Formats: sequence, structure tokens, C-alpha cells
Amino acid sequence: MEARGYDGPAGQSLNSEINVTPLVDVMLVVLIIFMVVTPMLQVGVAVDLPQARNVEETPAGPGQILTVVLQGSGQMLLGTDPIERTDLSGALRMRHRADPRLQLQVKADRSTPYGEIKRVLQAGREAGFHGAALIAREIEPAGGGKMLPGGAKRLAEAVPARQGG
Repeated sequence: MEARGYDGPAGQSLNSEINVTPLVDVMLVVLIIFMVVTPMLQVGVAVDLPQARNVEETPAGPGQILTVVLQGSGQMLLGTDPIERTDLSGALRMRHRADPRLQLQVKADRSTPYGEIKRVLQAGREAGFHGAALIAREIEPAGGGKMLPGGAKRLAEAVPARQGG
């Protein structure tokens, strides 16, 4: 839109057209920032997950999940905090008492011995968790499949609690 018929002090006319070039420049910069930052927003700790077939998503909100991470280096994390193996049972018990709705998930490196995973599952059972979801990366079907952020899916293999000893 342009206003005509106005002559300014030096004979200049008023120009009221929108200049979109700065707007496009700003939007491109914002787009580049999002493209750079988004891969860094991967949830959790990077672990080389084992592969599995028939992987299902376990429904739970972000605040309803408690993840125990077993890294290939032997380090154990409760959520994102490092924890000693001897302190795991007490920490799980305390978290379960604080929020019994929490779902226990075990995210173990593929090089982790199964005995370590079994000890985590036992500690979870003793703390009061009724089961645990093992997180795995799905073996790609021939036609491709839907992946979760970070390239992983959750294995819906719940470990039932032992009844009566």
C-alpha cells in the first residue's frame, strides 16, 4: 500500500510498503538455530541399545518414568544422576515411596552382562515396582517402521513381580 500525493520537505513522497527482506532473514536464522539445537535435545544418556523384534511403545508421560541406565563403561545412572550399585535399592525404594505411579525402565548398553540387568530388575522388585520395561532399538522391518526420538523404541517386555517369595 502506498500513500500518494504527499510531498515532504525535500519533495520526497511517503512510501508505506512492507519490506519483507529483513523478516525473511530473521526467519532463516531462527530456522538454522532450530536445526542445530534440535539434535542436541535427545532425551537421556546415549547408550548403544540392543536390537529386538516386536518392540512396542510403553505408554507413560515424561514425569511418570524412572530410568536406570547401565552404560558400557560400567557406570550406572538413575535418571541422569550417577549412582553406586550398592545405593540403587535404597534410591529406588525412596523414589517409589515418593510416587508409586512411576514406571521403571531399564536402558542397558548391549555389552552389559545380563547379570547386571537382572540385579537392577531385582532391586526394582524389592523397591515395590511391579515390573520394568526394557528399552531396545527395533530391528528395522523391510518396509521401514516408526521410530521414537533418538532412534529407539521401548521393548514392552514387562518383568512381573514374584508372588510370595
